[in-house]
Amino acid sequence: MNRSGFFICDRNEIEAQLITLQKTGVSDDGWSIYYSDPADQQWVLTHYHPEYQGGGIMVLKHLPVPDTATLITIAMTSGDKNDIDGASLELLQREQENKEDFRKDLISRLADLMETKPSDFDKERIRIIIRQSELFDSTNKRDIVGKHWQEIEADARYFQEVSIQAKSMLNKIGH
Repeated sequence: MNRSGFFICDRNEIEAQLITLQKTGVSDDGWSIYYSDPADQQWVLTHYHPEYQGGGIMVLKHLPVPDTATLITIAMTSGDKNDIDGASLELLQREQENKEDFRKDLISRLADLMETKPSDFDKERIRIIIRQSELFDSTNKRDIVGKHWQEIEADARYFQEVSIQAKSMLNKIGH
């Protein structure tokens, strides 16, 4: 089973793909396992939200993982729900681990999609993206140490505004 997408999020599809791969290593923390396939493509089996019961959301992804702008494009254009899920989860993880901001660009692209009378598939895309990337969460994710209170308030407003837009979109398409 060879796939052209970047991410595999379905457990059965992951298990089927793993049969075709050769294990090449494990991360220091043990949460990521590296593989290669017969075409010498590199993969990593990782867990998003490992703090969740059962070890979180297991995802198999191609390496190297695309940059933030490409992840947004994948989430917004892919016809594969695995890629929409995986790209959205990866965006959130990058924000948490590397402080990479994606929210303004992603919510803008979602707003553009909302303007076009989205299809049923695009409504599902919007739901997946908002939930998996946690655009609905208004919590300030930026560091506050060493910042002036006005900077902290501006950061908090930013997350609140994105959250309001995301919740409004979910309400318009029906959760």
